[in-house]
Amino acid sequence: MAVAVSLLGCGARCPEIAATQRALIERTAVAPGPHVQVRIPLARANTFIAELLRDQPLAVPIELPSLGPLTLPIHELTAIAREVRIRPARPDRLRFAMQIELADAQGPVTTLAIETEVTPVIVRDHGGTELVAGFGPENLIAVQPVLGPDAERALGAAVARWLPAAVRDRLPQGVIDRAARALGTHLTGAAYQLLQTTLLRRLGEITRLRLRLPELPIARATLRSSGAPDEALTIDLATDLPVRQGLVADGPAGDEILVRIAGSTAAEIANWAIDHAYLPAHYTRSLEPAADGEFRPRFDDLAEDHVRPIKIHVFQERGGCSYFRVGLRLGIQIAGDKLEVSTLDQRVEAARASKVIEIALWLSQLVQGSVDRSRKAAAQIQLTVGGRTFTTRAVRAAVAGDELQFALRFSSDALPAPVTPVVR
Repeated sequence: MAVAVSLLGCGARCPEIAATQRALIERTAVAPGPHVQVRIPLARANTFIAELLRDQPLAVPIELPSLGPLTLPIHELTAIAREVRIRPARPDRLRFAMQIELADAQGPVTTLAIETEVTPVIVRDHGGTELVAGFGPENLIAVQPVLGPDAERALGAAVARWLPAAVRDRLPQGVIDRAARALGTHLTGAAYQLLQTTLLRRLGEITRLRLRLPELPIARATLRSSGAPDEALTIDLATDLPVRQGLVADGPAGDEILVRIAGSTAAEIANWAIDHAYLPAHYTRSLEPAADGEFRPRFDDLAEDHVRPIKIHVFQERGGCSYFRVGLRLGIQIAGDKLEVSTLDQRVEAARASKVIEIALWLSQLVQGSVDRSRKAAAQIQLTVGGRTFTTRAVRAAVAGDELQFALRFSSDALPAPVTPVVR
């Protein structure tokens, strides 16, 4: 049912209404962040990297040196990139853990484990903001690779296998053990230095992460990771919008990407979208968007009002002087691909109006448009791993306390073109 407000002329109240509007528009204080938070389970990101390595296998040959008193027949090992995983790290860092399999013609011999921490960078380009993280030779120089468990025995068995039987049968075991240790030193030394410029360089390129952040006026982005059992990468975003209160705690764990938006941030996103023409700024009395419309909305969120935290201020800027404020709380859900918004406990909390205004119509459409803007901001998140882009769609939405939560699911674009499996 439409709610109607009808008051007598308010000419004397126009300065008061104008002051109310200025107080809202000219607010500049910004609450501490985070204002928006993105949480990505590391298992999700690592699955994407694993798919990429499966589709783009990387390998490079390693020539074998003389091993002490032994000169091996012409032979080589192959270094094969088997795994890259993102691991928890210090604040504002990402840790990449790599497993490089060392194999000969008969199969795996041992593994080379490499870990490195990198500092992601924020890149702003063409109005967008991306968090970029990857490793290259410059990140790996100071990293000491580690051979897999029981490597000396495995390398000794490989050395023995490569020798002619007549030679192998006459050699003391100690000679083969010394050759295995020399081979291990070579693999973690000179051979590893060469791998940095071949296999590892290419591996860093195809596993480079680019996380496109929501199209918002982002002032700061900080990154942190959590350990077992719920390993996740969390990006905290602070805007320069006049947010009254940011997020007050971490969100729930889960296996989907979670975007949390503080209620006041959602209100200011709507105002920002109106100010930048992403949403209509003026409306007619029947709420038709129109450049010459009489009415302009302004959103606010007061977390301390637990019953009706969301405030919608509507000002008549043309053809008269009127104002009303409605308080309400939200209910949201996603049904299929559609965002459904319900307004609860709505009440006209203040009114300065000279004509009847149909408030219910305003609420049903204004709130839907403003919340949908937050949903679209969340779904703008895009993850690129190497050359493959994973786009997102919101699969779940909820109001939790004084925040909006959107669960996202990534889907991959077309597979990249096949590549040569051996990098030289």
